Amino acid sequence: MPDTRPIIVGGCHRSGTSLVRRILNAHSRIHCGPEVTFFRDFHNDYVNDPLKHLRFMTTARTMVPEDVLLQVFGKAFVDCHERAAARTGKIRWADKNPDNVVYLGDWQRLLGEGWVFVHVVRNPLDTLASIKEMKFPLTIPAALDERIALYRRYHEHGLAFGEKHPDRYCRLLYEQLIDAPESSLETLMRWLGETAEQGQLAFNSFPQQSGLEDPKISRTAEIHSRSVGRWPTILTDKEAEKIWQETRGLWSLLDRDGRHAAAIGDARASSSPRPSRWKIW
Repeated sequence: MPDTRPIIVGGCHRSGTSLVRRILNAHSRIHCGPEVTFFRDFHNDYVNDPLKHLRFMTTARTMVPEDVLLQVFGKAFVDCHERAAARTGKIRWADKNPDNVVYLGDWQRLLGEGWVFVHVVRNPLDTLASIKEMKFPLTIPAALDERIALYRRYHEHGLAFGEKHPDRYCRLLYEQLIDAPESSLETLMRWLGETAEQGQLAFNSFPQQSGLEDPKISRTAEIHSRSVGRWPTILTDKEAEKIWQETRGLWSLLDRDGRHAAAIGDARASSSPRPSRWKIW
């Protein structure tokens, strides 16, 4: 019997979740639209929001407890996904949002055991370099220490879910997807109980709804490696050293076969226009 369980996609910001969402949405059976910030709005999880006390979810909590609110509005959110999939003639839906990784408990409360989680991960240097480049003033703190903590928090939540629910957890390395797109796609879709379709790697040749996601992804014709190893041109030596010192242990858990650690260690020497004074490897 075909697998129809919802697919929840998450990971730290700038880790490749938008790419994964378009690859999934290009499948004939799966609908995965742009981000809907349901849980961030539900929990009022914004940085220094001066209107937090006036937001709907804040004021609604004066009426009924949070678990009742989640039951009511969460079911409506799921119903929206089901209706969106049906409108496109697809029988399975997926939700892509980087924040999903920290709201897995809420998804569990909504869907019980009947869903799977795809944890998209990317090495910390490129991830935090991309965050620095793009800037997210309302959703991500500005200080490097806090951004490192955010990276750690997002991936530690994902790993914890994987330890508790190994049969419903799949970790997808961005670097591995870039290095070997065909085999990575085959592995992912097989794990999802689906057959990989050739057109998925030409994801933008299929209709893709506009909405909240990486603004660059709509202009991407195919998977490419131009975003891998760019951190030396964005981070200072001091920033990169601090990031690596505080995340290398976590990265070793995420990249368990160690295939991508050497590339990180070699990147400064090969990419930086200025001489490196330190080694992260």
